[in-house]
Amino acid sequence: MREVKSTTGRLETMVIDLRQAVTRIEATLTATLPHLAAKAEVAEILKTLPHLATKAEVAELRADLAEKPSRTYLWAGFAALCTAYASGLALLALVK
Repeated sequence: MREVKSTTGRLETMVIDLRQAVTRIEATLTATLPHLAAKAEVAEILKTLPHLATKAEVAELRADLAEKPSRTYLWAGFAALCTAYASGLALLALVK
């Protein structure tokens, strides 16, 4: 009989602990659930994902852009051509 009473006492303590844990879990869920996405929102996100670039695609694009000349280089070339053209016109003006 004593064994049953001691076991019952331990079980009552465990039940109290479990109730407290469930109460904490309920409080956490009550605070968290409003911030979770609804199924419709998740479906929208999943529809968008295939159109996004992967890291490999972004790296490939950066490599392609690195091979192309920069704007500064192009402007410098344009300035050199304009200078050569102006020099040619000035030389023609001197010759005539």
